[in-house]
Amino acid sequence: MKTYKYWVLFLILGLLLVACGGNATTDEPVAEPDNTAVEEVVDEPADAPVEEPVEAVAEEPVEEVAEEPMEEPMAEADLDGAFTTFLTGMERYNTMSVDALSEMMVEAPPFILDVREPSELQEKGWIEGAVNIPLREVADNLQYLPSFDTPIVSYCGSGWRCTIALTALEAMGWENVSGLTGGSFGAWLEAGYPIAEGEIPELVALDAAAPDPAMVAAMQEMLHNVPDGYGVMTADDLSVALVENPDIILIDVRRAEEVEENGHVDHPNLLYIPLEQFIEMSADWPADLDAPIVTYCGSGHRSTIAMSILWSYGYTDVHSLKGGFGGWASGGFPSVGLPEPAFDMDAAFTVFLDGMEGYNTIGLDELNLQLAEDPPPFLLDVREPSEIEEKGYIEGAVNIPLREVADHIDLLPSFDTPIVSYCGSGWRCTIALTALEAMGWENVRGLTGGSFGAWVEAGYPVAEGLPLEPMVLEVAQPDPAAVAAMQEMLHNVPDGYGVIIADDLNVALLENPDLFVIDVRRLEELEEKGVIEAENWVHVPLESFVAMKDQWPTDLDTPIVVYCGSGHRSTIAMSILWAYGYSDVHSLKGGFGGWVEAGYPAAEFAAP
Repeated sequence: MKTYKYWVLFLILGLLLVACGGNATTDEPVAEPDNTAVEEVVDEPADAPVEEPVEAVAEEPVEEVAEEPMEEPMAEADLDGAFTTFLTGMERYNTMSVDALSEMMVEAPPFILDVREPSELQEKGWIEGAVNIPLREVADNLQYLPSFDTPIVSYCGSGWRCTIALTALEAMGWENVSGLTGGSFGAWLEAGYPIAEGEIPELVALDAAAPDPAMVAAMQEMLHNVPDGYGVMTADDLSVALVENPDIILIDVRRAEEVEENGHVDHPNLLYIPLEQFIEMSADWPADLDAPIVTYCGSGHRSTIAMSILWSYGYTDVHSLKGGFGGWASGGFPSVGLPEPAFDMDAAFTVFLDGMEGYNTIGLDELNLQLAEDPPPFLLDVREPSEIEEKGYIEGAVNIPLREVADHIDLLPSFDTPIVSYCGSGWRCTIALTALEAMGWENVRGLTGGSFGAWVEAGYPVAEGLPLEPMVLEVAQPDPAAVAAMQEMLHNVPDGYGVIIADDLNVALLENPDLFVIDVRRLEELEEKGVIEAENWVHVPLESFVAMKDQWPTDLDTPIVVYCGSGHRSTIAMSILWAYGYSDVHSLKGGFGGWVEAGYPAAEFAAP
């Protein structure tokens, strides 16, 4: 019995050794115990779970993944630096006249950039050699532009879009970008320079410049968001906007001396930031990027540059005043500090009278020949629209009724463009040519022979209906004081246009001995043909009409009748007297010839 117990103890000790040191090895064979005997001494329940030995799992080596290099964020565009370089380097505010461009194209052609839409080119043509990239797409197509130092001339329809384009190009690094002035493509056409038509040439990649990508992105953002209308605001629209929204901020970008000399828009929210210092004074810009802003300068070019710059900085509601302060002031809108009109009327009319050729008349046959030339003269019809609808007009004419001629300077051509004015019978067109010459146009003639009536009677072609809507040219900038004086004169042209017939003059001479009669013929005409006898008669040849104005009546309300040989020269003299403020002036229809033909007496001229 003891032997059995010892065997059992020995077996238990063996099992314990195996459990505690299972990794140990022995050369001795181990006898298997009797299972029955083991069960008798094990105290654990029979259904206890048996732990399975856990195999050690070898860890797989972890592959190291190489990190891809992260792209560096694009640097912010240095708008301050770019625009400061542009503004400090401007010459004549980066403008170029059509004449200067024409000369350059012969001597050293620049790169010409047309930023109009393709449909405009197809309709109106383009300057030969121009590359067409619409304004909003300019910064997307830089591969088609030349090197930074190549002169670029940008143009559009009227001069607005090309100014926005040149501002963006200068910001991106191009060093010599000009905008075509004077109405841009309209001025080029008006000057008679050649154009190309047909299929628009394909773009040719040059890849000649590598601007800063950040600046390109900034200009793309600006150009893509150019609003419909390109930011143009007319004086009429600004006048309404200032009443409806007094919070509008005006920015005057003219130089200080211009503001002091010419005055400024009357508005409480007005900032003075000269274009030359526009970036330097950026602290004065409105803090709110959504603030309504209108920039203005003298004529509209500099303010459009300023508008484009503000767009580049994220301002969302910016416009530029069309025609600038000059247009605003001449339109009679509220202004402060306007100078007293300084129009030298004596000088203006003296230049006109000294430069007359054939008293600035043109015959029917000559006009017909000139209309077939390239370019033809600018044809101005000063009749009322109702007359044109009833009787037709000369093909190609622009219609501006007589009393409105000085109100529509923007529809007229450059000062040196030949203009032929006509009306129903030759009277109104003579008044119009006198006013135009006073304002600075150098070659204005009136159609003689009865004007449109004579044109029809001679069998020349007539167009039916009304002329097309005139094209806005904005190519001439007459002295605002001269314009104001001629507006005053033309607005007050009396009914009947100052015509007096021989019968009425005869009655007037009998009834009013104070009637003042001025004969504007040359001395030899008086000596050869005689004169109209009148109590208050003076001889003041038209050629010396202003030089001898001491012979005019001193009282501006004096009733005056002027006559010449046929009525043309006296109508010029009448218009001049109106311009000086004389209120009761008439011109004798048919002149001295009509007087004699009507059977009235001619007195022999007696030299003083």
